[in-house]
Amino acid sequence: MNNSFIKELLLKNFFNFFKSWKRFYFDFSQFGEEKVIFNILQRISSKKNINPIYIDIGGYDPIEYSNTYKLYQKNWRGIIVEPNINKVKNWSKIRPNDYVVNNALVDSEYKEKKIKIYYQKKGRADETAYPNTKKDNLSYYEADTIRLSDIISLCEDKFSKPFFLNMDIEGNEEKLILELKEIEYIIPLICIEIFLPKNTNNFSIFSYKNLKAVNFLEDNGYFLVNVNGPSLIFCHKEFWVPYTKL
Repeated sequence: MNNSFIKELLLKNFFNFFKSWKRFYFDFSQFGEEKVIFNILQRISSKKNINPIYIDIGGYDPIEYSNTYKLYQKNWRGIIVEPNINKVKNWSKIRPNDYVVNNALVDSEYKEKKIKIYYQKKGRADETAYPNTKKDNLSYYEADTIRLSDIISLCEDKFSKPFFLNMDIEGNEEKLILELKEIEYIIPLICIEIFLPKNTNNFSIFSYKNLKAVNFLEDNGYFLVNVNGPSLIFCHKEFWVPYTKL
């Protein structure tokens, strides 16, 4: 085997690797939500203007498991809601154009100014005010509370009306999303974590149609357009662009 052949083979493999590297896509989200959201937004942008503002409730980390970090890289910005102050202490260094709210989202029926956030291990993504296990076996910290209507008003004041709402607070999302009925305008794109009931016998994605939150959103003009693990992605019919309409 002569040297020129080896050199040519090495160059060919190098360029093949380089071309494949350029196509590489790193997804920051936990279940692939990010790529779906980007695809939907790309289709919407072919027909309508997009206001690059989000609300991310349950921020957890500016990069890891984030459904909004890639949006931020594309010059989006918005409100981040995260009750654990240790999780957001470096947020302003990584995403300085966001506005961080160090509170816990509660529904309008909750009247206390503080709520306990339970955890088994500090700093994990599954900290919750609504644990499925006995609270006696868990540690907790207290967080100031905030309501969805206040978050949306804050977003309007700091930025403008949100185009995308992401909600993942490890419990009570199904009840909280019903409070969108108090909002006088449409948030075009919504991603919300909802689990099917533990006592269900049918784990088909069609079983989500039996949930009150899904029925509420559909009754208010939203299509359930994707299911990524426990994350349900909805797009309002006034903004939804199916592949057949491209």
